[in-house]
Amino acid sequence: MEVNNDYDFLLPMASLLRAGTSKAHESAEHSQGGVRLAKGELDKQEYLYFLMMLWHVYAELERGLETHPSYPTLQPTYNPTLLARTPSLSQDISYLLGVPEAEWQTHPSHSSLMASPPKPFVEYTTRLRELSESSDPTCLLAHAYVRYLGDMSGGQFIRRRIAKAYDLDADRGDGIQFYDFKKLDSSESANMGDLKKIKEWYRDGLNAGIGDDTTLKAAVLEEANKAFKLNASIFDLLSGEGRIQEPQQPAVSAPKQAKALYDPILVSFGGLLSVAMTVGLAHVVYMGASNTSGNCVLRGAEYWLRSILSIA
Repeated sequence: MEVNNDYDFLLPMASLLRAGTSKAHESAEHSQGGVRLAKGELDKQEYLYFLMMLWHVYAELERGLETHPSYPTLQPTYNPTLLARTPSLSQDISYLLGVPEAEWQTHPSHSSLMASPPKPFVEYTTRLRELSESSDPTCLLAHAYVRYLGDMSGGQFIRRRIAKAYDLDADRGDGIQFYDFKKLDSSESANMGDLKKIKEWYRDGLNAGIGDDTTLKAAVLEEANKAFKLNASIFDLLSGEGRIQEPQQPAVSAPKQAKALYDPILVSFGGLLSVAMTVGLAHVVYMGASNTSGNCVLRGAEYWLRSILSIA
């Protein structure tokens, strides 16, 4: 692929991402949806839809990482015990819905959501699936960076806002487990100092996985900017006028309409999708990742052999 000479590709991957995604990051973080989330202005139904959408995004991302745990560029940052968010998202969704964890995916709200998912959400999950199925899944790093580092940075501020907005017990953590990370070396909850160490560990792993390969650096940077654009398009779905409405209860005299009970929920999905991105974007100031599945395949065989030797 053609290398953009506007960037210094002699920089370590983490530093390159910080510099090369700054404009995309700034554009996304100033979105109306991000502001509403940060202020705790999303109603509970919107926030629930956000969590459901985010669960699917993480399910695709983490499925891809799990499929390639020993791939040279991914192995240094692969630590599902430390980073995986899918389990905690599932816990939060079930708690907020008031149903057993095994049942939320069959809840009418989720069924309605998936019956007509918003385009940006489909594009994001489809992109992650493409990268996972690629012969070179390196560019999953871009999306992992945006999500995980954001959850550990801006997500911690949002956690407090969410707890206050929905009257959740911040000390118990019910309904906000998604924002809780454990320490690098124990099962205890991480504080801000611990999260800083985790982010440093992740940046080091990112640098080690990509190394000095200019082609790979360019690919990951490109994908990181693409990830920001996907996030921004989700933010664009959120507007004060298009907020998701509570489902209307059907008249008792018209039971045949009951099947449409939750259809109105989809009035404005986007609102909640936008929220998802804010969490991830806050950390972007530190890192990033980028490329297209096609570009990531370049130099696959040669890089694979060389990387295996360097990681061993």
